[in-house]
Amino acid sequence: MECIIGFGIAAILMMAEYLLSVKLKNPMWGGIIPLILIVGTIYIFTSWKIQLNFNSLFPFVLLNSFMLGNWVTGREKYKKNQKV
Repeated sequence: MECIIGFGIAAILMMAEYLLSVKLKNPMWGGIIPLILIVGTIYIFTSWKIQLNFNSLFPFVLLNSFMLGNWVTGREKYKKNQKV
């Protein structure tokens, strides 16, 4: 059940981040959510809330990669829409 809730929250964050990066002129608005996730990930592992190993690090790396990729894709779509 926790996994389903986690995926649901991640999906909502990804949709919000994509809309921020596609619809708004300033690219920093779309970068807010990935930045918060990166800072949160660093905090979680430096405060030892979660033990640092491959099994615990992989989901965080995967989520951060998807969010940053989503931001880049959104900005490219924004630039493409501006040219048209």
